[in-house]
Parts: sequence; structure tokens; C-alpha cells
Amino acid sequence: MTTADASANRSFTAKGLATRERILRSAADVLLADGLTTFNLDKVRQAASVSGSQLNHYFDDRQDLIRAVVKRQIEIVLQFHRQPKLGGLDTFEDWEQWATLNVRYLRKVGYRGTATYHALAGQLAKSDDATRQTFADGYWRWVNLLEDSFARMKSRGLLVNSAQPRQLALVVVSLHQGAGLLAFSYRQEWPLADVTRFVVNYVRMFAKDPDDRAPRPARKSRPRRRPHRVDRAAAPRFTAKGMATRARIIDGAAELIFEHGVNGTSLDDVRRAVGVSGSQISHYFTDKHDLTRQVIAARTDFVVAFHTQEAFGRLDTLESLRAWADLCWTQDGENYLRGGCVYGSLTGELLEADDAVLDDLADGYERWLQVFEDGLTAMRQR
Repeated sequence: MTTADASANRSFTAKGLATRERILRSAADVLLADGLTTFNLDKVRQAASVSGSQLNHYFDDRQDLIRAVVKRQIEIVLQFHRQPKLGGLDTFEDWEQWATLNVRYLRKVGYRGTATYHALAGQLAKSDDATRQTFADGYWRWVNLLEDSFARMKSRGLLVNSAQPRQLALVVVSLHQGAGLLAFSYRQEWPLADVTRFVVNYVRMFAKDPDDRAPRPARKSRPRRRPHRVDRAAAPRFTAKGMATRARIIDGAAELIFEHGVNGTSLDDVRRAVGVSGSQISHYFTDKHDLTRQVIAARTDFVVAFHTQEAFGRLDTLESLRAWADLCWTQDGENYLRGGCVYGSLTGELLEADDAVLDDLADGYERWLQVFEDGLTAMRQR
């Protein structure tokens, strides 16, 4: 039994459980606000209004507390999926309700300040292996819950024999978490509304009854607002040599952030890694916030360049889409296992950032989405 398991399974009084829950809520808030690097027990103690001895009574150490926060949040996710309004998630009507309640929940919690599972994953994905495993265990619990739901639908004759419950469950969880990143970046509900509608219509494709296979129209959601484009023309002008140095600093910062996270990367780290002076960094960037925004811009260009390379054409045929899927793994598969998507992992860490940073991230997603939108539109027109 791990220390995290041990602390979670101790017996507490009702008052003790309430105190433990208050500590967990406070710890989640501190993690969201300050990130993992500066997270410490003193901050949690002050936020929860408890003594150090109380904190030590409920949690063995800092990592035990962090893992307990993660476990608490996946319980919230599972409780959402088990609520009576969703029945057993084993009918198409239940899934329609699931799509509706997801958007309602988003409207309730908003786009900041709530320790959703995807937001915590963004903050903690680059932490220790034990914490990453805790997240993985949580995701598998979610997948298993949905797999059981789809298995019941299949056994009752609602899904065709070729339907694979585990694959369907993985599609649901993966798309749901990706939609969360987009919704929090745009600070708009349409990504979650569109994706949950797609998920339910995708499940309907496996319906045994042809009438159930017909895709249902999207429910009306708040309109999509385009993010503000970054005005790169307003950037300071430098000599060719200066631009090369600036680009080298940005590339070095991007690699460090990918390895250690935004909060785990300081300007001094960048200076040492790139081999420049502090005055040079100050010459090209106002502060770390400015450098982070430039890293977002560079990662956006990288992602768009990857998707518009000659091997993919315009991503407007099934063959080119299959080539894209294959190359995503063969070229970057090991990086995904190590640090995640270079853009998605960056987004996950910055979901609690200011509007300027979130607008930059949304702008990047907008450019990325446009590549696929153009290709799929061309396919539909043909």
C-alpha cells in the first residue's frame, strides 16, 4: 500500500472528514493559482485555516496531499457520470442528457478557478511518476465506468456486435478532455458543446436500430467568438543577427518548458541553457510573461507547419488524413509519452493565466482548427 493509499484509507470522524475535505479544496485552489513549483504545505495550511499538526494528521507529506487532490477530483468526475439524471448511461437518451449536463456544468463552474481534472492534469503532468500514475489510474477508472455502460448497451441490443466498448469509452474521455482545454482557452462553451454533440452522434453510428443512427442536430449554444489575433507587426524590430539570437532564446525556452513546465522554468534557466546574458534576455523580452507569449507563438508556427507539410497535401483526402495520423505517432510518439503534445501540454499549464496569454493560445488553436476545417470543407464540396 502506498502512502497515498494509506492516508486515504484512515478512519476519521465526520468532523475530521469535513476538515480533510476543506484541506483538499484549499490545496486544489493553491495548485491552480500558484502551480506545482511554488506549492507548499504552508500555503495550504493558511488557505484552509488549519494548523501544521492538523495537516500532518491527514496527509503524510506534500506529495501525499497532491495525490489526494487528484483522487478527490476524479471522484467528482465519476459522481457526475453516476448522477440519477443520467440513468446508467446505457441508453441513447442518457447520452443526450450527458451532452446537455456537461454544458450546464461548464456554465456553472466557468473557465477559471475550478480544479477540473484536465486543469489539474495540465499543472501536474510533468511532476513525479507517482503523481502521473495517480492521474492515469483516475482516467482508467473513468474509462472503465463508460466501458461498462457501453457493454450494457451492447448486451441489450442497442449497439451492433462490432461495437467495442473500451474503444468507445476511450473516444469519449479523450475528446471530452481535449474539449476542456479548448473551452478554457477560448473561455467559450462552443468547444464542449460541439464535442459532446459529436461524441453522442459518433456513438449513434454503432446503433443497431437504423433510426437511432441518424445524427441529432447540435443544440443551440452561445455563439463562437473568434479570439483576438496577435499583432506581430507591432513587435520590436531587430537586426538579422538580433532576430537570430531572439529566435534561439525562444527555442531554448520552449524546450525547457516542454521538459520542466512553465513554472519550472526561470529566466535564469533559459539564460544558462542558451548561453546568453541577462541583459540580452532583457533586450529582447520584457519579462517571463513576454517570453512565454513568444513561446506560444513559436509553438503555434511549429504545429501549423507540421500540419501543412507537403506530405499531407491540404489534408483534404482520407489518404492524407491517414498519413497525418501515422506521422503523428512515428515522428512524435515518444515525445507524447514523455511530455505530451508540445502545444496541448503548454495550454494545460496556462489555463489559469491572464486573458492575453489565453487569447494567444486560442489564436493558436484557431489557426490549427482552420487547417482541418479547410481540408474537410474541400472534401465535403467534392
